[in-house]
Amino acid sequence: MEKITYGFYKSPIGEMVLAQSEKGLCWLGFMVEGYKGNGYDRMVGHFPKADFVQNDDAIQSVGDRLMNAWEQGSIAGIDLDLRGTEFQKSVWQVLLEIKKGQVKTYGDVANDIGKPMAARAVGSAVGSNPVSLIVPCHRVVQQSGDIGNFGWGVDLKRRLLLEEGFRI
Repeated sequence: MEKITYGFYKSPIGEMVLAQSEKGLCWLGFMVEGYKGNGYDRMVGHFPKADFVQNDDAIQSVGDRLMNAWEQGSIAGIDLDLRGTEFQKSVWQVLLEIKKGQVKTYGDVANDIGKPMAARAVGSAVGSNPVSLIVPCHRVVQQSGDIGNFGWGVDLKRRLLLEEGFRI
């Protein structure tokens, strides 16, 4: 059974649950009740065969590095352990390229991965992103300009976009 170390981190944008495998950060969720549950419950569901070990002290430095990366707009030095299908990983790679203060539409992302008719599938991949904030799924909006859904709530998505300098 794989060991995953997790802990709770209080950040200026809300309490998070962070998890690391031997390869790197594999989960970042917010401790809010979203439409799929809170960050801890969703983490456990995402890794059903994992042996979870709580270590809040070890996670504090991870959280500090993540917040610094988000504030700087660069994940340099952050090791990620992203698990998903090849399609999901291709979508998440495009998300990593969206600069702070900018957004793309689901259609833009579909075009970027070379599948212009796959906007709905892109939406599903965006919604299944296991390291929210660092892989910035909140920077994807609807074609109409509406900010759309967010697994951690529309209010948090709006707040993140505003703090990054995007004018809604």
